[in-house]
Amino acid sequence: MLAERVKVATGPTWVEVDLNAIRHNLRLYLDKCPGSKVIAVVKGDAYGHGIIEISKTVLDAGAWGLGVARVSEGLLLRSSGIDAPIIVLGYSSEQEIKQAVASDLAISVSTEKMLDWILATAREVGRIPRIHLEVDTGMRRLGVKFEDAAQIVHYIHGTNSVYLEGIFTHFASADDPEGFLFKRQLSMFQDLIHLIRERGEVPPIVHAANSAAALYAPESHFDAVRIGIGLYGVQPLQFKTYPLRPAMALRSVVARVLDVHAGEGVSYGHTYVAKESHRAAVIPCGYADGYPRILSNKGEVIVSGIRCPVIGRVCMDNLIVKLPEGVDARVGDAVTLIGSQGSEAVDAGYLARLAGTIPYEILCGIGRRPEKIYIN
Repeated sequence: MLAERVKVATGPTWVEVDLNAIRHNLRLYLDKCPGSKVIAVVKGDAYGHGIIEISKTVLDAGAWGLGVARVSEGLLLRSSGIDAPIIVLGYSSEQEIKQAVASDLAISVSTEKMLDWILATAREVGRIPRIHLEVDTGMRRLGVKFEDAAQIVHYIHGTNSVYLEGIFTHFASADDPEGFLFKRQLSMFQDLIHLIRERGEVPPIVHAANSAAALYAPESHFDAVRIGIGLYGVQPLQFKTYPLRPAMALRSVVARVLDVHAGEGVSYGHTYVAKESHRAAVIPCGYADGYPRILSNKGEVIVSGIRCPVIGRVCMDNLIVKLPEGVDARVGDAVTLIGSQGSEAVDAGYLARLAGTIPYEILCGIGRRPEKIYIN
């Protein structure tokens, strides 16, 4: 199969996206969250996986709607023929709000100023926008003040200009379920929902849980859960592993095999100098393709089913790996930079630890240059 995909790819480096893995991961969350809608978070080009193809796949597989961060992402989905519910979870400018209302995107309201813009737009265009009120319970990023939230909900209910479809909060530490912060945020949000429910003002879609909380905290599920990183097969929790399947693989080929003699350096600055003679392979994949430069002299790729260390600096378009003895690499052979090959695997989490970052950044950093090949 891998050899066949080498022939199919139009460039030397490509991304494989396993849509069956996406469906599998979505089913896991649907099973874990019975009675709650799943909002599939597809911001950042679906975490590097391709926003249009992933969106169509998850909607067909049972997701209720989609979550994006920018109005432009929602507009792209609408222009692709997707008419499912789309929530813009991030900040929107006054001009973007007008575009969102015109395209029936639900808008996250995180400041009173944004609410003013939405009300003005509703009067101007004669349409009733759908909004989701974001409440800051401790993330200290976006969201109206917790102490003002109930009053704002009451104010919105007193207008006939907007439809309060949802209310939500964002956990700052959902991967630490026993921590004080997660428990405090959840308790605050529960108290708010109880209050507005007693007043008959609770919107139909209350949501708080992300990929992590959805797996272990059913009390955080409410009416909907927002699933991002888990949808793509990355473990959202460090203390427990779930049967999620990574959906992305980053592949390339061997472009050149060379002999490196003892004392010779490779790549820019010769930050790697061979202590003994060995063979090396040049791989036409670099940081312009999404392989982080910080993995210079740190990363590992898989060639012929064997892990091979990256040597020297990762360049914009190429990197070099040391070939262990016995690896009979030839020009054109498949190389795995993220994913599995034979019995070996290098996942985004492993690369993130080497790079001192998180898997989100590794996946979202995959550039547009590599062709995406979708596997059903």
